[in-house]
Amino acid sequence: MASVDAGQVRVPVEHRFFGMDRRTFPHALFVVAVFLIATVIIPRIDDAVAWDDPIQAGDQVAIAGDVTFTPTTGWNLEEGERVGGTVGQSGQVVLVHDSVTLSIVADSFDGTPAELVTQIAKVTSSTGDPTFRVSGDQSTIPTADGQVGVTQAYSSVQGDGVVAAFVIDGTGVEVTAYGPPAQMAAAADDLHGMITSIGTSQTDGSAS
Repeated sequence: MASVDAGQVRVPVEHRFFGMDRRTFPHALFVVAVFLIATVIIPRIDDAVAWDDPIQAGDQVAIAGDVTFTPTTGWNLEEGERVGGTVGQSGQVVLVHDSVTLSIVADSFDGTPAELVTQIAKVTSSTGDPTFRVSGDQSTIPTADGQVGVTQAYSSVQGDGVVAAFVIDGTGVEVTAYGPPAQMAAAADDLHGMITSIGTSQTDGSAS
């Protein structure tokens, strides 16, 4: 008897459906199901789960050690820990609202606030945004608990911004706020309130 090449074997009629082998359907359906789960169902579930973590009245956020601040109610906490959470000597906080981002980074620093602001400006202008331009002179900014920091405005094609720096008990606190010009102007009071609430203790000068 002549041998028949495996590729030429016809599927028995009882297993055919429009020329296809019905026995392969379960495997094909499994592959389609996995594809749909990965590309449709999981992304929709992810989109449906709220990731917002809005600041509530009275919330305080830890920056580093016992350095804290009071964010404005309604801003979304994207990174950081509320007071009572786990926070180390160095930390980072990110808050966003209406296209404006407030970022606070803390680490050990033995210089002055003015030196820290200058350092922030140099680092920012040399990494990723060649259009970064510091505008105006440095000015001091006192906090509600008596800390004195330094602030300076800047601009770039990505938006307007402000940098501020404090040195509190050997911890340098770097603050950067940025966003579109109109949104930055609208958020000016919120930003000032949050920046001036930075300290080792909170007073009635916190943002609300």
